[in-house]
Amino acid sequence: MTTLIALAVCIAIGLVIAALAAWALVAASYRAPVTADEVHMVITPDLWHIRLCRHTAKKGPGDPVFMCHGFMSNQWNFAVPPDESMADLLAEEGYDCWLIDLRGTRSSIPAFGRNVNEPTVDDYLFKDIPAAINYIRKVTGHDEVHWVGHSMGGMLLYAYDTVFGPKHLASGTTLGSPIGFDGVRFHRPTILIIARKLSWHLFRCIQRILISLLAAFHPKSNIVPINWKNMNRKIDARALFSAIEVPPPPVIESLALAAEKGVWRIKDEIVDVFENLTNLRVPLFAIFGAGDPFVPVSTINDFFDGIPTKDKRLLVLSKENGHAANYSHVDLVMGSEIRADVVPPIVEWLRAHPIAEPLVSTRRARARNAAPPKKKAAVVKKAPSRKSAFRRRRAR
Repeated sequence: MTTLIALAVCIAIGLVIAALAAWALVAASYRAPVTADEVHMVITPDLWHIRLCRHTAKKGPGDPVFMCHGFMSNQWNFAVPPDESMADLLAEEGYDCWLIDLRGTRSSIPAFGRNVNEPTVDDYLFKDIPAAINYIRKVTGHDEVHWVGHSMGGMLLYAYDTVFGPKHLASGTTLGSPIGFDGVRFHRPTILIIARKLSWHLFRCIQRILISLLAAFHPKSNIVPINWKNMNRKIDARALFSAIEVPPPPVIESLALAAEKGVWRIKDEIVDVFENLTNLRVPLFAIFGAGDPFVPVSTINDFFDGIPTKDKRLLVLSKENGHAANYSHVDLVMGSEIRADVVPPIVEWLRAHPIAEPLVSTRRARARNAAPPKKKAAVVKKAPSRKSAFRRRRAR
């Protein structure tokens, strides 16, 4: 009898694992259609191809907004659900949104002899981001862009300002971007790190199974920084599959060390970004969630007070402050109430830091005003085809 029960349990467990594996396999073949108005491929100085997805402004040309995704994510970080995403809502308000896929994401194409296991944070900072910003400036004609970054995407803004200053940046907005990990409980995900180093596909399979479980059971954990009650109901497992990426091992290691030791080094390990937070020069709007395990509320005011620039703003999203919920980490950009709680203050900040009219369009406008009226274009007749000429000869 005991043997039969044990056998039944083993069969049940086997069926559950098989079902999850099948679900993961089906999801692996799922590719969500890109909802952007335009898709651009940018070539970096070291010949990687990275993607920019453009959600064009729905009210006039609009200031360009560079949107940088978080760790283990991609451009879908800001693009789900369609029509209700942060990128779409900002586009509705008249902003020209450019969403980047950093190298190592599925859409990126490595340079010859390189692969998706190699990218580092320095590659993001010194190669991908400058190439993307320069491309946006060239296409739009604007000399500056606004930067909106979620999680690691905001940390990269801190790092960019540290090494380049606010060059070509009209303003910066960060959403839940860690500021040193003080007071954060962190447990290194050793199994996942080993799986990633062993195989991209193994990590992706484990990742998809975990996402399936998360979407089904909505667990509460510091490892899963989501207030599920505050998430947009249209964001299901498929949307999460699209938005989740397999990060390169050097990037995982860099952020794991930052969380463990409170030191985040860039520029060949020379510069500590967290140590330089008190030197930030970009006009900064820092948004945090009261329930975010990666940024304890107790550390926020010290960080904000230490920023030297007077051109700054702090917003903590909480019920106490009149918002829909105590926001966690992921729902800062995928929450059900971002249209009311998150996007309006960002729009207000962007409008307070307008970008000058593009020099190209100014020159064109002056040229149109100064130029004499255009003459009517001459009508050019097409030469008769050989077939029609042959028919005329026969008719004679």
